[in-house]
Amino acid sequence: MAFKSGKTRFRFLGSAIGALISVGGQVAMMPAASAQGFSSFSATGVVVDANGKPVEGALVTVLSADQGFTRSTRTNGNGSYSISELRNGSYTFTVEAEGYETYTEAGVRLVQGAAANRFRLVLTGAPEVAGASGDIVVTGSRAATSEFDLTTTGQVINVADLATRVPVARNLAALIQLVPGTAGGSGAFGGLPSINGGAVSENAYFVNGLNITDFRKGLSPVEVPFEFYQTVEVKTGGYAAEFGRSTGGFTSATTKSGSNEFHGGLLFTWNPNGLRSYTRDTLGSDNDGGTSEAKSVIAQLSGPIIKDHLFFYGLYQARNNNSSGGGRAFLGDPRNQSQVDDPAQYLGTSRSYTRSDSPFYAAKINAVIMDGQRLELTYFNTTSESEINIYGTDAGVRADRYNYITNTDGPYTGRSQQRGGGENYVGRYTGVFTNWLTLSAAYGRNENIGFSQRFNASNASIPSVTDARNPLNIRPLTIAGGGIDSNEDIRKFYRADADVRFNALGSHHIRFGYDREELSSTSTSQGGGDGLSYDIFTAQSGNIYGIPVGTDYVRQTRYVQSGQFASLNEAYYLQDSWSLLGDRLNLNLGIRNDRFSNDNSLGETFYKSGNQWGPRLGFTFDPIGQRRDKVYGSFSRMYLPVASNTNIRLTGGELFYTRTNIFGGLGAGNIPILGSAVLYPSATTCPDDNIRNCNVTGNGQPRSAEATVSQNLKPQSADEYILGYEKRLGDKWRIGAFFNYSKLNEVLEDSSLDAAINNYCVAQRISGCGPIWGGFHQYVLINPGRGATVTLLDPINGEATPRTVEFTAAQLGYPKAKRTYKAMTFEAHREFDGVWSLDASYTYSKTVGNYEGGVKTDNGQSDTGLTTDFDQPGLTLGTYGYSPNDKRHAIKVAGSYQLGPVVLGANLQAYAPRRYGCIGLVPGSVDPYAAAYGAAGLYCQVNADGSINSDPSVTSPVQQVRRGSVFKSDWSFVNDVDIAYKFDVGSASMTLRASVFNVLNLKQKLNFNENGTNGEGVASAYYRTVTQYQAGRNARLQLTFDF
Repeated sequence: MAFKSGKTRFRFLGSAIGALISVGGQVAMMPAASAQGFSSFSATGVVVDANGKPVEGALVTVLSADQGFTRSTRTNGNGSYSISELRNGSYTFTVEAEGYETYTEAGVRLVQGAAANRFRLVLTGAPEVAGASGDIVVTGSRAATSEFDLTTTGQVINVADLATRVPVARNLAALIQLVPGTAGGSGAFGGLPSINGGAVSENAYFVNGLNITDFRKGLSPVEVPFEFYQTVEVKTGGYAAEFGRSTGGFTSATTKSGSNEFHGGLLFTWNPNGLRSYTRDTLGSDNDGGTSEAKSVIAQLSGPIIKDHLFFYGLYQARNNNSSGGGRAFLGDPRNQSQVDDPAQYLGTSRSYTRSDSPFYAAKINAVIMDGQRLELTYFNTTSESEINIYGTDAGVRADRYNYITNTDGPYTGRSQQRGGGENYVGRYTGVFTNWLTLSAAYGRNENIGFSQRFNASNASIPSVTDARNPLNIRPLTIAGGGIDSNEDIRKFYRADADVRFNALGSHHIRFGYDREELSSTSTSQGGGDGLSYDIFTAQSGNIYGIPVGTDYVRQTRYVQSGQFASLNEAYYLQDSWSLLGDRLNLNLGIRNDRFSNDNSLGETFYKSGNQWGPRLGFTFDPIGQRRDKVYGSFSRMYLPVASNTNIRLTGGELFYTRTNIFGGLGAGNIPILGSAVLYPSATTCPDDNIRNCNVTGNGQPRSAEATVSQNLKPQSADEYILGYEKRLGDKWRIGAFFNYSKLNEVLEDSSLDAAINNYCVAQRISGCGPIWGGFHQYVLINPGRGATVTLLDPINGEATPRTVEFTAAQLGYPKAKRTYKAMTFEAHREFDGVWSLDASYTYSKTVGNYEGGVKTDNGQSDTGLTTDFDQPGLTLGTYGYSPNDKRHAIKVAGSYQLGPVVLGANLQAYAPRRYGCIGLVPGSVDPYAAAYGAAGLYCQVNADGSINSDPSVTSPVQQVRRGSVFKSDWSFVNDVDIAYKFDVGSASMTLRASVFNVLNLKQKLNFNENGTNGEGVASAYYRTVTQYQAGRNARLQLTFDF
């Protein structure tokens, strides 16, 4: 530690390690920051004398070693100070007060979440004193303290530091899952994080204040290279009013910046296929025939353009990713283990090869016009292209198949071309005009395209045909081609914020602002063969169509959709951080007003939320008075915007219907011949031929706002309560515990009102409603469990215009959506001191309810806001139970140990099993409309001993099976280790690093087939079969060159 204490002579005694600690070693994981914005924070603390009494009027000055600016402030009557609008970096602190020796310390590392300090001054001419250990020490000192005005739970991860010591996958989801209260979601959604038991679609993601969240479905944010991140702050709860549009977690990342010194580097990363262990095969996958290899080179350069005023940072990443995967079909009985283990019971299907080599590039400019006046501009391009080539098929003869035993490809059968990503930029101005006034403004643009086109070998447009007559051998009959999905999402945002500080019955830091997001989604989707697909079945006993048992029939589905849709999100917020009782008590009093609106493809607004007020209230209390302990608590109400997927699917005028006919055999190209129409009771008229054998979800015409959305609709919201305690032990340790309780208030779901409308017509003695509202005619966005006021799609009773009807919740028949999360977390953190670090946590939690969220893990449905949840009253029966995101126990330990030039790291996590129930066909006697969905409810065949019948040749009584009540998956584990060797080459440094993921090569059973029946209600032999094992051991090799 290098510091001076005025004119007083001093001696510094201590070990080199002690010095390193005092300077402030790199901190990898800190408590969530008391951030003043998305890319800045405040340095806070207190100045006291040798007896611990506050020093009023002390001048505290920080000098940025990286960018040369200086900021100063004076302490208040409680000795407290706050210096706003700082960036991550190294600073020199100078503390001056009349009658005290000036204290100066260089090399103090300030980052989000670790910027609070306690300075102790010595009187001018005061002698040195003996410490409790008998050593001679200097009384002028600095000690890190808790971020006292913080009520947020979560962590700030210093990515640049963590990545050198702890093995973690180089993506945002892996970083988030280091934090207590988070867990990986279903593999169906790419392992995105579930936070506090919420759906993976309820999180928000920001980079330098730019919202990069997928606003169409709330799923994967824009992909940003790992090396571009400086810090990633994961807020899991209790966040301030300026942060919103999330009922899950909120992730705010900052990127690297230039400084007064030139820095550069190269990073070579290789994930070799040769060091990869194969994942265990499932009944439908041939993982030993797959490959995966990734190579990348990242070049970085930063430095000054004009010293102390203008800085640049640039990154370029060259990527080369290649993978392949093979499939196989099981021909035997999955209940017979000898058949499962017999290679002769399988036939290969196809193998695909995926290649992507699109580069990524990013740049950032920082301009310090003068002290306190700053401009930032960030740009990054994530555009990517990939091509998938497919060989072999199970739609033809045996010779056309991929040979899964010899890993020999079949003939070329088609390809898929995909594009994604886009250009992103954000600019921000910040002006610190006085110690009490700061203003900032920002503008940015986020783009995310998604394009996919499928071709078969002949480039012909051919529909998909599936033969499902044999439940043990469901197979395709065609090689589909010609389908296209083209999507583009563009977000433009504007933001203005102000910070005002003053004293009145304590000290106040008031922050208020406004932000606005203008969203545009363009979508075109059509399957091959003019959007057609076919499924062939054999009628079973009790089928809803009235078809004789044993008769083959075919369902032809047509889906075509296109349109452009706009949405608007805006918010006002006001937050007061009010310090009282000598700064021992801090009250965070905030309010946020969210407003959302969504338009259909005609530009008509179908939903306006109005003002949605969300209080954000919190407190912290220092029970000791040394800023080393704090009790904290918070209450928050958060709102989630309507995903633009709702605009597209619900109001976009999609053409979506399914007709049912007797199977008349196969025609040319294995296209089914449609026999006589099946005129079943709940059918409606088909849009193209006016025959009444269709289930029509959309007729191709955009729907009016009044007929699409309940007039008294409320947006999705959640309430959250947190109470916790945190304590710092010495300079390195921080321990704590907190309790979190959250619950959903309202949700938005599209629900069929056909049954309610038909009942209304009966009560009003109006005839002719049944042929129109046949179960699938009018889906309306409602709050389940509440009444709805809706305009009917069609006139009734001979009237000229549709009437508006007010339905009660009981008339609609849908229960209230419920989800509660209760969790107790214990955590301990030891900051890295040049020798070792440790981050450990344990969370005990329960997530229960009848609603997971916008997506549906049970069936892998990512149709946010429009899943089968609440589509029909019968589909809600038995749904209250343990959520797929219920992780009863979560244990996390990450750390590192340095032995000279060698650094060892480990990342260990354990999650309790997921609970499963039984998905099956809702009996027509319970709900005929729900029965038309096939295996989408919670009814299965139950044996006399209470077990689920999985024998298709046996029929057992059908019973409701409560969600999550039958069996469990295995525990899931993360067991990753690495080793790094650092050495110097002249003035540059190099690092060789090897990381091994799943070092124990565990093969845990993570996901299972939960379908207890097929779409016709026949018991499924595939019930409880494994669909996903833990990925096998794999390695990553890296070489870093920095100067």
